[in-house]
Amino acid sequence: MSRTRRYYIAFVGVLTAFALAACSEAPSQPLRVGINPWPGYAPLFLAAEKGFFADEGVEVELVELSSLADVRRAFERGQIDGMASSLVEVLDADRNSDRAPMIALVADYSNGADVILSKRSITDIAALKGQRIGLEPGSLNRFILARALDQGGLTMDDVEIVSLPQVGLQEAVEAGTVDAVVTYPPISTGIEQTGLVAQVFSSADIPGEVVDVVSFNRETASRRSSNIDAFVRGWGRAIDAMRADPEESYALIGRHIGMSADELEEAYQGIELISADRQEEFLRSRGPLANGILSLSAILWPDEADEDTRAVGRFFGESAYVSWTGSE
Repeated sequence: MSRTRRYYIAFVGVLTAFALAACSEAPSQPLRVGINPWPGYAPLFLAAEKGFFADEGVEVELVELSSLADVRRAFERGQIDGMASSLVEVLDADRNSDRAPMIALVADYSNGADVILSKRSITDIAALKGQRIGLEPGSLNRFILARALDQGGLTMDDVEIVSLPQVGLQEAVEAGTVDAVVTYPPISTGIEQTGLVAQVFSSADIPGEVVDVVSFNRETASRRSSNIDAFVRGWGRAIDAMRADPEESYALIGRHIGMSADELEEAYQGIELISADRQEEFLRSRGPLANGILSLSAILWPDEADEDTRAVGRFFGESAYVSWTGSE
C-alpha cells in the first residue's frame, strides 16, 4: 500500500474518531497551535484575545512562527499540538513524521488572495516560460504555480524555481533576481506596493482548491476531543465578531500579522472565511477538502497518484467520512 493511500485511510478514519472518542477529562495544559502570518486563519488571534476560547472551556496558546515551513517543522518535532496551515503541510507532516495530523477545522479558502506576481513585461502565464519563479519550498506555493502553469499550457520543467522564504521575496523582486513570485498577504501587499509587478494569476482562477485548515496530531485528537470541539466553537464566535465589528477586529488582527485595517479589508475580499456552522459544507464527501487533497497528491506525488486517486475518490464517497459529516 502506497504512502498516499495510507494517508487517506488514516485521514478518514480519524475524522470518525473525532465524533466517537469518549470525552476525557481535559488536561490542564493549553492546546498549543502554531500559526504564521496569513489573514485566513488570523481570526484565531481574535478568539484568543477576546476570550472566546476560554469562554468555551479550552485554553489555547497560539505559537507565532514566520512561515508555513516553520509551523510544519514545529508540529513534526512535537513542539506544538496543532497547526494552522494549508493542506500541503498536512500531507507533508503525515509523510515525513510519526505525528499524524487530523483536520479539526476548515478555516478558509483562498479566492484570489494567493497570487503570482510577475515583472510587468510578463503579461500572461504562457510568458513565464524560461523565467525565474521565486517561491517558498515545501509549501502551497508549488501547488499554486503548478495549477497556473497547467492553465497556461506549461509544466514545472518550463520554468526555473528559485527557493526563497516568503520574507525574502520582496527583496528578490527589487533586486531583479527573480522574474515572478508566488505569494500571499501580507508579503504580496508589500511587493505590489513597489510598482514593479503585476498579477498574472490568483487562487480565484482555481476556486475552492486552496483550502486552509487547523489540524491536531492523532493523540490530541482522541484524548482531547471535547477541547477541540470548544476550539471550533471559539473560532465560530471570532468569525461572528468580525462580521459584527470589523473595524475593531481588523485592528487587533493586524497587530499580529503586520497589516493595516485597510490592507486587511482588501485582503479579505479574496479570502472566504468558513464559520463553524459551515464546516459540514466543506468536509462533505467530494467537497472542497476532499478535492483539494486529491489535486494536491496528484501534483506533489504524481508517480503514486493514478490508481490511488481513483480508489480514494470512491473511498470518500462511501466512507465513514460521509457519516461523520452527515453529507452525501
